[in-house]
Amino acid sequence: MSILDDILMIGQRMKSEQLSLKDSISESSRVNVSDEQVEGLDRLIYNHCMNKSALADFFGKSRNTFSKILSEMEKRKLISEPIFQNKNHLYTRFDVQTIMAELKIPRYNEMYVPRVIVTENHKGGTGKSTTTVTLATAAALDLNLNARVCIVDMDPQGSIGSNLIRSTSEDNIYLTITDILLAEYEEEGDYAQYITAGYSEEDIIANIPFSTHLPNLDVITAFPTDDRFTDTYWRLDKEARNRLLTRFRDVVMPVLKSKYDLIFIDTPPQDSPIIWSTNEAADGLLVPITPREYDFASTTNYMLTIATRLKQLPSQGENIKWMKVLAVNVDDKSQHEIRTLNKLVRTVQDKFMTTNIKHSEAFVAAAEKGRTVLDIKKSEELCPPKQFDTAEMSITSVYQQFINEIKRFSAKGE
Repeated sequence: MSILDDILMIGQRMKSEQLSLKDSISESSRVNVSDEQVEGLDRLIYNHCMNKSALADFFGKSRNTFSKILSEMEKRKLISEPIFQNKNHLYTRFDVQTIMAELKIPRYNEMYVPRVIVTENHKGGTGKSTTTVTLATAAALDLNLNARVCIVDMDPQGSIGSNLIRSTSEDNIYLTITDILLAEYEEEGDYAQYITAGYSEEDIIANIPFSTHLPNLDVITAFPTDDRFTDTYWRLDKEARNRLLTRFRDVVMPVLKSKYDLIFIDTPPQDSPIIWSTNEAADGLLVPITPREYDFASTTNYMLTIATRLKQLPSQGENIKWMKVLAVNVDDKSQHEIRTLNKLVRTVQDKFMTTNIKHSEAFVAAAEKGRTVLDIKKSEELCPPKQFDTAEMSITSVYQQFINEIKRFSAKGE
């Protein structure tokens, strides 16, 4: 037996042991809902609880008036009783969302149209996944925004989707975006089984997102088998390729945009058909870059490539309404990085975000817990307090600039 035969047999044995998407998600959700409990709640949910006084201020109510509103809602079983911690009455974000709906707080979609923001850079290690999940979480936590947010993981080798899933239900459909995009070419795939079971295509798309630790943040996960998208694409003729590239835009996005206000898409570090399909569905591109010389060179190549690539797509790039380059993991004490930042300012000019995400141990500490920086508390002592403050302040400033720019080109009537 040759070494090639050995390699093939190893691959076949590994495939026989590989979990299905459903089994993988079920396994990860059991892990995510950990033994780390506070006041009987999953730590992630507890960390985002809000006290009654802060909520009264947000809603513009006096303490007495707001207490009466909450008591009435508790009697009607719309919300749970608060968590009593010292003198604080804490409410989960799920209850806060219910209170907002009951008090008819204006929603994002009353003023703005839904948008799809793709985080993209052909180089790996530029912070795409961290940037995507952190900005999406910030948007979901923004009570003033009051938006429904969805993260779409398009990186077959990524894990942000499975890390975020907190629970599953009987209504969930265990498919990835790639499964839906390839439906026409996979007659016996998982997608076909749902169709045979009586689901419509709209039902399938609407039910592939999974819930997270926030009531207005959902996630659609990717899976390693999604790599087959590229193989399928290259086997098709030109007309079929264009049909495949536009399916995300024409079939999937209308359903997701009817359900979500902001859709954040994380992409793999490559220039491939799966990226082209995603770009066809995008309204905006966010390009993260670490200010190091090698990353600068790689991103230069990306910039030279992406303009040509967009023109080659069916929409010829006319769907892209916004693009920004964002510096991430910035070490202000590094003279080398400062020089690279200055080069970015000179070359990217008005497409370069004036805020940036700082280097901080807090990002590493959060990642080790499978969370974003916004999902940890300083009191957990997962990193030095100054490192936590650095991360939180930089994320806050980047998010405020980001969301203001998205609103600017999304206002209804514009």
